[in-house]
Amino acid sequence: MEAAAATVFVGRIAPKLIEFLAANHKLRQNLEHDITYIQREFAFISAAIQQDDDCRWRSGSRTDHVQRAWIQIIRDLAHAIEDCIDRFTPRVAISNKSPIQKLKTRKARNEFAEAISKLKKISKESSKLRTTYGTSTSSSASSSPMASETIEIETNDFHSANGPVAVGMDAQRDELLELIQKEQQQLKVISIVGFGGIGKTLLARHVYESMSQYEARAWVCATEQQRPMDVLIEITQKLGITTSIDGGGRPSNPCELLRSHLGTKRFFIVIDDVRTEFWHAIKYAFEGLSGRVIVTTAIQSVATACSSSAHSHVYIMRTLTETYSRRLFYKESLGQDDDREDQLGSEALQKCDGLPLALVTTARYLQSTDNPTRENWAKLCHNLGAHLETNEMLARLKHVLVHSYTSLVKHDLKTCLLYLGIYPSGRKVRRRSLIRKWLAEGFIQGDYICSALDAAIGNFNELVNRSIIQPTDQGATRSKNSTEVKTYHTHGMMLEFIVHMSKCENFITLLYDQLAPPTPTNKIRWLSLHDASASVAANDLSLVRSLTVFGSAHKSVLDFSKYELLRVLDLEECGNQLEDKHVKEICRNLLLLRYLSLGSAVKALPKEIKKLRFLETLDVRRTQIEILPTEVIKLPCLIHLFGKFKLQHGVGRRKMLKLQTWFSESSKLETVAGFVVDSNNNSQGFEQLMEHMKHLTKVKIWYKQSTNSITDPIARRRYLSCLSDAIKGFIKRSTDLKKAHSLSLNYADGCSQDLLNFSLEKQDSSPSCYLSSLKLHGNNICSLPPFITMLGSLTKLCLSFPHYQLTRDILAALSRVRCLAYLKLIASQLDKLVIIEGALESLRHLCIVVEVMNELEVEEGALPLLESLHLLCKDINGFRGTAIQSLQRIKEVTLHDGVSDETKHEWKEAAKKHPRHPKLLFVKTAEDIHMGTEPADNSESPAAPTTNTTLSVTMPHDAISTGQSVQVDGDDLQSYDDEKEDMYIDIIEDFASKTCLDPLINKENLEQEMEGEVGLKNQQIEDVIRSTHQADQNGVLLVMSENTRKRARLDIAEDNLMDKVVDRVKRKKPQDVPETKPTKRTAPGHVVVISDGN
Repeated sequence: MEAAAATVFVGRIAPKLIEFLAANHKLRQNLEHDITYIQREFAFISAAIQQDDDCRWRSGSRTDHVQRAWIQIIRDLAHAIEDCIDRFTPRVAISNKSPIQKLKTRKARNEFAEAISKLKKISKESSKLRTTYGTSTSSSASSSPMASETIEIETNDFHSANGPVAVGMDAQRDELLELIQKEQQQLKVISIVGFGGIGKTLLARHVYESMSQYEARAWVCATEQQRPMDVLIEITQKLGITTSIDGGGRPSNPCELLRSHLGTKRFFIVIDDVRTEFWHAIKYAFEGLSGRVIVTTAIQSVATACSSSAHSHVYIMRTLTETYSRRLFYKESLGQDDDREDQLGSEALQKCDGLPLALVTTARYLQSTDNPTRENWAKLCHNLGAHLETNEMLARLKHVLVHSYTSLVKHDLKTCLLYLGIYPSGRKVRRRSLIRKWLAEGFIQGDYICSALDAAIGNFNELVNRSIIQPTDQGATRSKNSTEVKTYHTHGMMLEFIVHMSKCENFITLLYDQLAPPTPTNKIRWLSLHDASASVAANDLSLVRSLTVFGSAHKSVLDFSKYELLRVLDLEECGNQLEDKHVKEICRNLLLLRYLSLGSAVKALPKEIKKLRFLETLDVRRTQIEILPTEVIKLPCLIHLFGKFKLQHGVGRRKMLKLQTWFSESSKLETVAGFVVDSNNNSQGFEQLMEHMKHLTKVKIWYKQSTNSITDPIARRRYLSCLSDAIKGFIKRSTDLKKAHSLSLNYADGCSQDLLNFSLEKQDSSPSCYLSSLKLHGNNICSLPPFITMLGSLTKLCLSFPHYQLTRDILAALSRVRCLAYLKLIASQLDKLVIIEGALESLRHLCIVVEVMNELEVEEGALPLLESLHLLCKDINGFRGTAIQSLQRIKEVTLHDGVSDETKHEWKEAAKKHPRHPKLLFVKTAEDIHMGTEPADNSESPAAPTTNTTLSVTMPHDAISTGQSVQVDGDDLQSYDDEKEDMYIDIIEDFASKTCLDPLINKENLEQEMEGEVGLKNQQIEDVIRSTHQADQNGVLLVMSENTRKRARLDIAEDNLMDKVVDRVKRKKPQDVPETKPTKRTAPGHVVVISDGN
């Protein structure tokens, strides 16, 4: 696995040398022979490493120590060359070609030439070492894939270990049986998809064994076959079909033979671990027949391809709930089904993360050890990744994890996967931020066919496609594509595997808690701190290329004068330790930075930031920065700028003209999200620069009334006209089809009509104008801005006016937006909305969040492509569940939990009768919730609820990721007694996050706060509101409802539960918790219970 990272680093040396020497012609002439030699040598080295990595891991051979030592030497050499280039780049860079400037850099250029000559010598010596000592051929002796072995081990292990019904899989089995039994006359292909070891094969086996009523049954494993036709031949043999010989002496076509035999029979066939090319070749054998085909796969695109017909279905496996995880774990480790109260194995349970194979193998491993105490087991689990590498008891799990890795064809994709080891377990990973880090690290190289950005996005999507990383919200995101989901996480055991391999190969160095870092045997290059307060020596930091800090860090780590080669610096979650003085130090020393993200205590950016000439991404959304120096926007390599700020005051006309000229000629800015503009035009503003930002693709603007705003109506109109022209100009320049263009506007009272009341000329609204996303948020809207209906390529539109009514005229105008695929409407009231056939034909997602909805009507044949429907209104006013019967592609329906029981029952029945069995969810929201909107300070994070807002799905959170046939509401909770603990943690965490974010939080004061004052046992928390009164900072209001006791029982007395709550709440930041207005004052430290009287 070390070869993946080594290959990436080796592969990028040649283009980096070429780029460096292109700017230094004299150096290129003097070093041409040396550079050519190194390029040629590294091309062969890269190929040799890739071949060895593929053969060795696919065959499962043991490590060749000579080969591994050689790879280490080559990787260090690649790093040394890159370090050499990076060290000399700032010194040799020539801003002008004057003789004086060349003379100043002469010494540096000579030193660079000497360094390259030394590296050439080292390269020759490394090649001789490999020739002298050779490498074992065992790694290439076998290249047979081990996928079939993996599946077989997984299946046999579960089947024998857990008896006829696996622990915690009863509900999933029943859901699958329900899908199978519907529409008996049509062919239905059901794809079971999920991460390796989740129990796909086991579930299919249990269902298969219960299908004895079918006339023909067969089970085949696709990975055991070499060709697609072999799969069909295996099926015919399992069905007892005799292969006949035709007149030419050739065996009959297995496809035709199988179709002839099945005829009108009801059949049930399982194809385990199918591949796309296999399915496309064999699917014709089943078309037009009446039966069931079950396929299993870890790849989502394969599942979609297999279940593409109208009556087919993709069933997404879910991990076990915590209750079932504990039951399975203790059954395997201690031979008992009942739960433990002593926290034995809690560390293992956390790392297994509900994955059945991980639970079984880890439990058996721990059971085989002596002295089963919590301390001993915790010690073993602390370094579980190392035991995965060497212990035979964990071989089954290792095979699955290794196969997930080796199945990744591209080596840069493997490196991107290993990079996920910088994140703590359970941490949400923002998709776009991760992609920008990959690019800043230089892991991905673009070419004339595919840009580096497109390649990075493709890598991320492939990891999602293979179920290696998963959307954070399993329920709300499954119906969306990867571009709509913003946060993800890596499965616990996969992350353990990644972290171990990264540490072993010196790819990533992790520091935890108070533990002193071990003396590094190799140089530290990628460093991630997880609440690590230990000191780090200065010489250990000189070669660090990436630093990520989660939580606290020792002051030695924040001494940025020690770093020489830092490219990526993520301090977003560093907390209050990072101050303005540190930012100045960063700007003075870290001249090679490509990515910089700062934390909440930072208040200003210094002018010295102009020294960061290679900076590509600057993210200050978490900071208190309000004013942006002009030095920032003049950074020559800056592509992405995130925050909420104004341009600095005092930008005069002459300086503005210079800025405009510079932007027209040199700026690379693509993202500005975003700027605050106001009606005070005494100073020059961002709007005067927009038209000169030629590469801009994403803009976010907040318009605010200034405290000293313009009183002259003529001057005010002139200013709004200037801003309006800037917005119009941005839309007109959205002509690059390869890049998605988006615009977000948040404006105050009284300016919407003046600001957006413009049209586009006919040529401007042609398909060459590619504005794809538009978000408007404000307090009023009288009519739909006319330019919206003229946007020929607008696919995503959000209108958020939570205190205003969306009129019929506005709604009618929406039907003229031709290519709209996503529509979200947020308002206080919605007039009658009638969607006729032919209107919004491209719409796939419709979300309506309103307090009052007069009437919604979807005519027969309308919305032919709609997949997701969200109606968040307590009274949907006669919109009946039967309306979805005409929505042929609907996959998901979400309603407000406050709708009547009659409405819930009606929609459940409608979902069951629909051919696609859409997933039906009921969510509980405050009346002014803004679902899916972006918080003001973070354009990529999940929406933070606004004032007086809580959001909870009235089902156990693990049930959200079930197949689309599941419909659950609050009343169904009484059947999930074994799963209540997860729900309790969510409830209490919500409470604790709003009341106990004090740094001194501990389990005892949390328990006292929640239980001591009022005793919350046998009560249901429906809402939690934090008091904001100066005297009640610790006060809380809890709204209780006695009539919901049957849904769940809250018992916080269990220590293990409180440990989990405290652990999770400690990781939260105060800014993550929305401020709310109090409804009643309370004394400090007290809890008041308000009952609804029912």
